[in-house]
Order: sequence, then structure tokens, then C-alpha cells
Amino acid sequence: MRLTDTLFYWLQMKLMTEARPEDEAARESLHFFAQILSEDHELAEFAVVSKDSAKIYVDYRLRNEASKTVWFDREAAEQLVRDLYGAAEGAVDEDHEVNE
Repeated sequence: MRLTDTLFYWLQMKLMTEARPEDEAARESLHFFAQILSEDHELAEFAVVSKDSAKIYVDYRLRNEASKTVWFDREAAEQLVRDLYGAAEGAVDEDHEVNE
């Protein structure tokens, strides 16, 4: 799986766990993609660093390298939450962080 694809899937699961912290399947999936990022892609760190109306920015750092930032379309990243939980719960709390 490509790095950008894995980061996107991790981001979707992160948003899912923020919308529904009690969703154990989402938490397990978040952990799964975090493990792929750490083990297969050798990332030392990765986190959502900011959001605006159109984009979500994720910083990541390979071991022994400088940080890089990638952005994802916010609507696309939040689509899974909207599909599963509806528009009302699709609004993700900006301050709540769940890292795995």
C-alpha cells in the first residue's frame, strides 16, 4: 500500500474515532493503519496538524529525516463518517485528538 493511501486511510479512521470514540472497530482500524505506517513505511511520527474548510494537513516524519506535510481534501476524508453516521455526527470535534 502506498504511503499516501495509508495516511489517508489512517486519517479516515482517526476522524471516525473522533466522531465516535466508543466505536471499537474504528479504533482497531486506526491502530492497524498506524501499525502499517510505523512498520511498513518506517514513520517515526504522524499527526493531524491543522484543518481548514477545504483541507486537512498531516505531518509525518520518516526515521532520521525531516518532517513533511501532506494535505487531503477534507470532504473526501470526512465522507466515511458522513456515510456511516450521517451529517449530524459527521462534524468532527476540532479539539479532540485520538492517536494510535
